Amino acid sequence: MPLSIDEKIKRNLDFWQGNHQERPLMIARLGGVFFSRAFEALIPLLERRTEIRPEEIIVDDFLPDYERMYQELEKVNHDAFFVAEPCTGLPWMECIMGAKAYGENVSVVTKPVYSDLEDLKGLKLDKNNPWYQKYLEFSKKLTDLSQGRFAVGQPILRGVTDTIGALAGQVEMACGLIDEPELMQELFHAVTDAQRELIADQYAVTKACHGGYGIGFYHIWTPDRVMWYQEDLAALMSPDHYGEYLFDTSKCVIEGYPYSLVHLHSASFMHLEQMLQIADLKAVQINRDVVGLSVREMLPQCKMVLDSGKRLVLGMGPIVKDDIDAIYDNLPHHGIAINMIAETADEVEEILEYVDSKEW
Repeated sequence: MPLSIDEKIKRNLDFWQGNHQERPLMIARLGGVFFSRAFEALIPLLERRTEIRPEEIIVDDFLPDYERMYQELEKVNHDAFFVAEPCTGLPWMECIMGAKAYGENVSVVTKPVYSDLEDLKGLKLDKNNPWYQKYLEFSKKLTDLSQGRFAVGQPILRGVTDTIGALAGQVEMACGLIDEPELMQELFHAVTDAQRELIADQYAVTKACHGGYGIGFYHIWTPDRVMWYQEDLAALMSPDHYGEYLFDTSKCVIEGYPYSLVHLHSASFMHLEQMLQIADLKAVQINRDVVGLSVREMLPQCKMVLDSGKRLVLGMGPIVKDDIDAIYDNLPHHGIAINMIAETADEVEEILEYVDSKEW
């Protein structure tokens, strides 16, 4: 039987406060790893395999998908609070800063629109950009749909390296760290400022839910406002370059938010030590990628996160019983959330039953 709202709030608070947990905070997302295809309204635009323009995205057509997702997850006996976010399958940050989106059957991609980093000089946010306005339209209409049942939060927003890489090319972004250091600092801070503006405007048109807010994509409840970010292309950077370029932007993007989270792949583990030095950062999400390291193989990094006093969110991929065993046998039983992706509710229930069979 699904937990009550009060029981879920207590479990989410125990996670954030670092209290002993009855079990790790267990969160499920149904439908597999191709998030774009979870939206029936998006599939025709994906399969067309051409440019997707913001005016072609009719928010009202997406609302039944969100209602379906909410109802499906309400039946699962996990600890999550459903959080609706502007369609996760869309490359919001890149398009807000000037990129074009293209359907590619299972996902939406961008292609570089600038041939030279110099063309990006003076890059800044334009709030009249139709992608910016479409993001806020999603936020408003999802808030109306919620009627207080669920929070509306932040989807995947590509980080400063990812966004500049999308606009000018990944190789060009990486080379710019050496060839154009002043310009790269300018561009990275412009994207950071844009994300802060976007999320501030989103909070202005959304409401608290169940006395708090929610981390979009991860479906974790927070007692106060939250910001999360990622830097996937930091995998192309040395630790020295991370310290030179991204330490300050990472501090800046979460400044003023009581709760925060950074998304991390194992390819960027060389930056983890510096990330953990960001005092205001509250949680680190380590991806359990479909093709990549198992939880057992990532235990040293998991321990680093917990030893630093920050919270650990594991998953956003398939979770297997050996992952649960590795956590149970080797990590403290506090400050851990497990975020699993599964095709069906039956797969989720099998893992939840296995978790509950242990004496945490």
